Amino acid sequence: MGRDTTIGELLALLKSEITDRKALVDKLESMVGAEPPTRTKGLALAAVEILRAAGRPMHGLHEILPALQARGFVLRSRAGFATTLLRTGQVRRTAPGTFAYAGGADAGT
Repeated sequence: MGRDTTIGELLALLKSEITDRKALVDKLESMVGAEPPTRTKGLALAAVEILRAAGRPMHGLHEILPALQARGFVLRSRAGFATTLLRTGQVRRTAPGTFAYAGGADAGT
């Protein structure tokens, strides 16, 4: 950025920085369970992180939900939980009610 940088270029750069920082904040909040419990996206990301860390298939009701509750998430209903997990694209169903981390956007990290 020099004296020849236009206002439009500076604005585009600032918007890009804001987007990048918001994405980082969202990711960090989901990692520490600070995401508000009513937000489905935060819940799904936390569940994916639990599955990834476990490195094995886990039963949704008996293992994943208690782990989410230990992180401070409060579920109003279990209905749709499986669908929410599968829609992340990072989880696959291995048996009835059982899910495993399948990779996805951050596979290999």
